[in-house]
Amino acid sequence: MSVLEVRGLTVTYPDGHRALDDVDLRIDDGERWAVVGRSGSGKSTLVRTVLGLLPAGTTVTGSVRVAGREVLGLPEVALRALRGPVIGYVPQDPFAACDPLRTVGHHVASAWRAHRATPPAGRVDADLAAVGIEDPAGSAARHPHTWSGGMLQRATIVAGAAHSPPLTLADEPTSALDAELADEVLALVRERSGALLMVSHDLALVARHAQQVVVLDGGRVVERGPAARLLAAPAAPATRTLVAAAVPATRPAPPAGPGGPDDGGPGDGGPDDGGSGGVGSGGGGSDVVVRADRVRRRYGTVTAVDEVSLTLRAGEVLGLVGRSGSGKSTLARLVAGLERPDAGTVVHGAGSARPGWVMPVFQDPVASLDRRWPLWRTLVEPVRARDGRLSRAAARRRAASMLDRVGLGEVDPDRRPATLSVGQAQRVAIARALAAEPALLVADEPTASLDVATAAEVTALLAGVARAGTAVLVVSHDRDRLATWADRIVTMRSGRLDPSPRTQGAHR
Repeated sequence: MSVLEVRGLTVTYPDGHRALDDVDLRIDDGERWAVVGRSGSGKSTLVRTVLGLLPAGTTVTGSVRVAGREVLGLPEVALRALRGPVIGYVPQDPFAACDPLRTVGHHVASAWRAHRATPPAGRVDADLAAVGIEDPAGSAARHPHTWSGGMLQRATIVAGAAHSPPLTLADEPTSALDAELADEVLALVRERSGALLMVSHDLALVARHAQQVVVLDGGRVVERGPAARLLAAPAAPATRTLVAAAVPATRPAPPAGPGGPDDGGPGDGGPDDGGSGGVGSGGGGSDVVVRADRVRRRYGTVTAVDEVSLTLRAGEVLGLVGRSGSGKSTLARLVAGLERPDAGTVVHGAGSARPGWVMPVFQDPVASLDRRWPLWRTLVEPVRARDGRLSRAAARRRAASMLDRVGLGEVDPDRRPATLSVGQAQRVAIARALAAEPALLVADEPTASLDVATAAEVTALLAGVARAGTAVLVVSHDRDRLATWADRIVTMRSGRLDPSPRTQGAHR
């Protein structure tokens, strides 16, 4: 029996951008499908259309039937009745899915309360424990901002599959999770869903969990077929590009210089040279950009970062990995100066010739962009802060050049963030950070929302920024890709840096 049937679907946003063009798709009960494609290819638009969550003024033609019922044109009250019991939804942006004034437990329980029901006794805690949340009762009583992105993504997965719906739409459900945990939580989604439509940039994950794959490029279906065959022998150029980029290239040894293997710089330090859990803290040369010494950060009874020390020098790329909830993002915010440690110190260097000092690239790219502003205004904000006023025409030209630098040359600088995919929004956020010419760039999962081809491009872009002298601290769950461009990779476990020597040396 057909659970989802899409025929001739065309979606055009109010600004005239055609996100989907004559798309057909049929998913039967029990089938597992994946939609893949480059950022901006229309994947998330397909999901939003099925849910009835497109912005006002969007033009939609064609047909979308769920469990035999046409959903295009349904009033909002009828769509709400379908969301949850009939159509499960795991959103790409877990922070936006949660009310910041409510607890995470309230967010999960809302899956029942939205339909005037009460969660079964102990169900919320049990479901959170099933996706690896420690102390589920205590954690559920905390607010979303105290959770890591990966932890919050797991809570959103629990909420989205709460009613074991006939169809679950999962938009990048594991982008902030390490591979082992991603398999566990996706298996849970499959177990609790009649049929699954998954949007993902992780082709290895798709190969393990999807039976059929459809490839979108420029809003059109360019290829479809069994996952094993399509990923092993792609026919369409767009598919071949994605498959080729899924295997990170081996990183060549860089020339000697700041942070290089022969200059006694970063990578020579051990766990005893800068305090408990220190990393590369020796030297103290003039190229030190930031030094953290025994920093600690607590949220209530939870110690997110515990006595961590590290040093980062100009031109160095330091990778930070670990399971979701291990404290990676909190440490990144402390190093960037976005939060103050409860104990210990974070000292930024002085006297840099670079116009900007610290620029962040946040884990939640959509929330980091002002949705009221056109892209050009967001992009030139760091430039205006440094150089003063720019004419509108000059600002738009500058913004267009910045968009082209991150592979968005076709995007109109007058577009608003709401018309972008999450992956496109992430590239805009990276372009804004680079515009400041920072001495230190702190990037939290900068490629998690990007397709593999774009991730490779952004990685090369950030590596080039480091070669030009910017220190880069990058948080990632993708160790394999990180190893292709980071000078050092360190691992966090339960708020501390792993002192194992294999995490301290340079990865070339």
